[in-house]
Amino acid sequence: MNYVSESSTVGQQHSSSLLKAAGREFDLTQSLRTFWRRKNLFAGIVALLMTLAVVGTSAITPLYTAKTDLIIENREQKVAELKAVLGDIMPDKEGLLSELEVIQSRTIAEQVIQQLRLANDPEFNDALKPTGMLAKLIADGEQTLTSYLPETVLAFLMKNDKPLPTDEERRAREYEKVVDTFLERLGVSVKGQSRAIVIYFTSESPDKAARIANALADAYIVAQLDAKLEATRRANQWLSVKLQDLRKQVAQSEGAVEEYRRRAGLLQSKEGTLISQQVTNLNAQLIVARTERAAADARLDQVRQMVRAAGNAQAAADVLGSPPIQELSRQETEIKRKIADLSQELGDRHPRLISARAELKDVVSKIGAEVNKVVQKLESEAGVARAREAALQRSTQQLESRLGEANASEVQLRALERESDANKTLLQQFLSRFEEIAAQSDLAGTQTNARILSKAVVPERPSEPKKLQLLSLIFFAASALAMAIVLLVENMDRGFRSGDQIEQSTGVRTLGLVPVLKARRRAGGPQGFVVKNPSSLFGESIRSVYTSILISHAKPAPRTVLVTSSQPKEGKSTLAGCLTRICAISGKRAVLVEADLRKPHVHRLLGVPQSPGLTEFYRGEARLQEILHEDKATGAFVIPSGRLGVDPTMVLGSAQMRELLADLAREFDLVMVDSPPLMAVSDARLLAPEMDASIFVVRWGKTHREVVRQSLRELLDTGATLGGVVLSMVDPDKHARYGFGDSGYYYKGVKSYYTA
Repeated sequence: MNYVSESSTVGQQHSSSLLKAAGREFDLTQSLRTFWRRKNLFAGIVALLMTLAVVGTSAITPLYTAKTDLIIENREQKVAELKAVLGDIMPDKEGLLSELEVIQSRTIAEQVIQQLRLANDPEFNDALKPTGMLAKLIADGEQTLTSYLPETVLAFLMKNDKPLPTDEERRAREYEKVVDTFLERLGVSVKGQSRAIVIYFTSESPDKAARIANALADAYIVAQLDAKLEATRRANQWLSVKLQDLRKQVAQSEGAVEEYRRRAGLLQSKEGTLISQQVTNLNAQLIVARTERAAADARLDQVRQMVRAAGNAQAAADVLGSPPIQELSRQETEIKRKIADLSQELGDRHPRLISARAELKDVVSKIGAEVNKVVQKLESEAGVARAREAALQRSTQQLESRLGEANASEVQLRALERESDANKTLLQQFLSRFEEIAAQSDLAGTQTNARILSKAVVPERPSEPKKLQLLSLIFFAASALAMAIVLLVENMDRGFRSGDQIEQSTGVRTLGLVPVLKARRRAGGPQGFVVKNPSSLFGESIRSVYTSILISHAKPAPRTVLVTSSQPKEGKSTLAGCLTRICAISGKRAVLVEADLRKPHVHRLLGVPQSPGLTEFYRGEARLQEILHEDKATGAFVIPSGRLGVDPTMVLGSAQMRELLADLAREFDLVMVDSPPLMAVSDARLLAPEMDASIFVVRWGKTHREVVRQSLRELLDTGATLGGVVLSMVDPDKHARYGFGDSGYYYKGVKSYYTA
């Protein structure tokens, strides 16, 4: 009976495509079309906001900004330069930033406010501004309320733990607000990479803005001079105290040096300490003593060697250089010569020779005695020299030991001396700085490194509000807001308004769009209008749907077609009746089966009796020919529901129903079955698998998209062959303005093909 036999496979394919279509990504073209459809809403929101913006900017009080240019010169001539005392000065960039903070300080602001008496100006003092209408209404309301409320209630409402501020506190707070307002109008910046500073001030009066900007520059320069005077005074005061402390430190450090020198015995002369001088002298004496001792030992050894050698008395006399020995040696020589002469003249026993020899012996004995005396003297001299050397050696060692101790003490002494020298150097530096500051004190009150480059002039044009920029910004903001509202409205519009939306959202093709007939009651309804005007826009849309049904499946074309929807009042019964009639008008045999056994409606639309119908056929009370009612207007046939009271599921799921559909498919070219909504009852799911094709009707702009997707899932889960979706009750005028691709059906150029 199913002429398209692959119903199960097709249902699975449609179900998968439905899931894929539900998760599609963002489409730019579709978004642009969305904005185009809502262009009137977009333009209306932007126009409204821009109108309000123009009115609002016109009501804003214009503000004027004046500017004064200052230059901070990097001069070497600086008053009270304390770099050597207080450390390095800040770099130029940081110095400029510091000057910006000085200009924007509350001290400068208060000076200008007092000078120009701005605390009495309503522009800066909110307390002096006239009371607005809203404030008056609030005050009147409070007064009225207090007049009616009891005193106990008023006392409870006005109870406050905080005490009321005094007049002095109130004036102080009011003055602080004036300063805050003044600083909000003030702006300071550095011009480019230079040392030029620009002072901006904004006011409601152009003349006032210029006066305040110039007064700020003057106040800043005066503040700089005052600051330098104060800095010079503080520097002199600080240096005076510091000099006194340094003098005390120098005296204490010098006294500590001398006291330590005295305690350590490090008495000093021009040549150095006394101990070092003594060590030097002793070393010199020790060297001399060692030399003398060596010479004495050498002479003693030489004499001893000569004495030991025989016949060296003469040599000893010559070496020793002793006059007695020399005299005795001369006598010895003369006696020896005399003995020699007597030995030749006289005999050995001659008394004169014996006397001479005795005399010689006596002389030799005397020489020996004298030599012994000399040797003893030399031994004594050598002993004295050795004793003196030993004494000097001991003295030198003792002094060297004392010198080592003194050298160890000199380490601490040098530390004390360095500390004393450092204190004296620092004292000298502070004295020089004190003299320099004292010499420059007279210049501190007359020189500053800031000067005015150009004074502020009265501005001719207001700086705020910048209407063109403000309106441009508001335009972009309004456009963004309008876009958001358009997207919100579009997102809230959960219905389908074109076939493209249905295909993108569900993956199911659209068979066509059926317009709504506004004059359907005068023309007998859509089913009557399609008979009288088959070539009209409405008739052609019905014919287009029928053509789409025929070509939506493989050959042969489907004969049994189920028409259903997700909810009631979506136009499915009207569409089923119009399709049946347009098919009959085309010369084909068509029959419409009213399968909605709960709320039948087709028999009234086509003007046929309600019974006998399906229920009578199911009970066996009527045959097929008896339940076929002819449509007089077109020659089509209608099988109504019959008398109600039977379980619809039993009727629609019965073998009689399947046989009826098979018989009708053999006899008619088109068997159109009108079933109940899917979301209401399950009747359509019983019939769908038995049909060659199923048509799903969606009301234009009304049926929720999630409802449509859920209904299609339920329909496809039955294994039904889905022919497509039909959008019903389309508003042609609105649809044409939306700019969808299928809105071409309603273009003016196309309407010439239709006849009313």
